[in-house]
Amino acid sequence: MIRTSDVVDIITNIDGVRDVEVHLTHDEIVIYCVRLANVQLGIDVSGLDLKGELKASDFDYLVVDEIIGGLTNLLHKVTNTRNGNHVAVRIFGHKTDEFIDRSRERIIQNHLCLQGFAKHVYAHFEGGQIEEWLPGEAVSDADFHSYKYSHLIARQLHRLHTLPGQRELYLQLHPHVSADGEVKFESALWPSVWKFYDLCMANIGQLEPIISGKFSLTELKEHIKRMQTYCDSARSPVVLCHGDLSKGNIVIESENVIFLDYEYSCFMERGFDIANHFSEFAAYDSDSKMMPSEDVQRDFIRFYLGEASADEQIDALFKEIQPFLIIPNMYWGLWALLQCVYSSIHTDFAHYSINRIERFLTDLEAASA
Repeated sequence: MIRTSDVVDIITNIDGVRDVEVHLTHDEIVIYCVRLANVQLGIDVSGLDLKGELKASDFDYLVVDEIIGGLTNLLHKVTNTRNGNHVAVRIFGHKTDEFIDRSRERIIQNHLCLQGFAKHVYAHFEGGQIEEWLPGEAVSDADFHSYKYSHLIARQLHRLHTLPGQRELYLQLHPHVSADGEVKFESALWPSVWKFYDLCMANIGQLEPIISGKFSLTELKEHIKRMQTYCDSARSPVVLCHGDLSKGNIVIESENVIFLDYEYSCFMERGFDIANHFSEFAAYDSDSKMMPSEDVQRDFIRFYLGEASADEQIDALFKEIQPFLIIPNMYWGLWALLQCVYSSIHTDFAHYSINRIERFLTDLEAASA
């Protein structure tokens, strides 16, 4: 049974929701949905004591399906077979609050939801949340690598980067910043990188056998410093970004693009957000041959800026993005090293982390030649 104490301050206590190692059973997921998402699922709870004991067998018309593919969280789709209503139950990965700011995520998610840009989050519970289930199809490997939807993705990304209300959102995220006069957006990109790095160093005893001499975390620090300086010289505008625009976070519905999962969303350089999307074409093994060519990048930029944009504008944004192109390999490589320490998801994070950091170092050497 789910303890009543687990279901406290479900909606209002946003900052108080912690990531814990949660392994919910089928029955526990069902009971959470009955208690917290009965309206969305169309469940008649009249006469029920939602704070008392409930039996999942009384709701056998609720079907729970695990959705495979996420690397940070576990996701389940819950369907009411009587009416076809759905919700998603997201269980946060173990210790992901070490490197994901859940408070920031929820503030951004709420802001985007109010503007019709992101899905609803219906309720929070310790270690997870219940969300709107969005219809649509995930982008297939074939469609992604053929750039079938790149024009739609580019337009939607530009819409996110220029969404109204960014000043107000930034002040909500940074209440210590004075609201008087001009507000300068500070990037969260490099603070995140250094947080990943520091956590890796704090767990170096566990990570050294995984790295196995393939590179040095200590030496990597100097490379990161150099790239930070180089990227800062690009003067890329700091805007609200998605931060993790992989094909798994893109859904297509009737020629419309929907972005999912704003866990890594923050204010940072738009050049990184675009470069990070480009890096996803290199796939799991960080194969540089799969990276979009210059022509493909320029086509994406043209749709991002608007098809009537001048060549000079396209050239300027293309140049702005280039310093960031190798950063995602370092960023997600460090992230994957942390997953080796924390995650209970069955994925070869060791292989993934080594590949991405080695690719970063290889590309850095080539750029320095």
